[in-house]
Amino acid sequence: MANTSLDQILKKVTMFSSLEENELVALSRISQIYNYKEGDILFMQGDVSDSLMLLIEGVVSVFKHDKKGNEIVIGYFNRYALLAEAATLRHTPLPSSARYQTDGKLIKIDIESFETLFMSYPNISYAIIQSLLEKVDLLQQNIHLNIASTSKEKILHFYKQNPKLTLDLKQYEIATLLSMTAETFSRNLKKLVEEEKLIKVPTGYKIVS
Repeated sequence: MANTSLDQILKKVTMFSSLEENELVALSRISQIYNYKEGDILFMQGDVSDSLMLLIEGVVSVFKHDKKGNEIVIGYFNRYALLAEAATLRHTPLPSSARYQTDGKLIKIDIESFETLFMSYPNISYAIIQSLLEKVDLLQQNIHLNIASTSKEKILHFYKQNPKLTLDLKQYEIATLLSMTAETFSRNLKKLVEEEKLIKVPTGYKIVS
């Protein structure tokens, strides 16, 4: 990707893949790539973003803090995910914070120019709606995980709903997302393998079909 032009990178993103070359060039002119290192803060709760944020490399965790200052992970996102798009499009403060879990890259697209030039495109509007619906699904998943009666149920549900994301996350990161200790996660993961509900593969674990 280092030697790829910005418009070529944008072309690979589903929501922009139908744009003509001149439109991609126009989009690239209002966009900029930023490089991040593992641990870098992308944004903080309460910030107001003037750019639509498109993750193109790496894994980002989105989190909040409770009243005691404990960090609560809401979700992890990987390549081609939009971040904080709802608040950005509403021009309101961001409801959460985000941190890079790995080295990565992000495209920032000037939101005012984007709204003027591209929001009327059906494919782009549809992609943004789909992204927002995915965030609703994530909220529903978090609710399910919180009411699941056992740790094994939480783990199974997570692996079923997030087969691609599990490849990018370390086991302790999944444990954090599921609100359990790394030891509890590891113990129950082993039980699920023994019960043949999960199977170990070279890239991690997956649901037994």
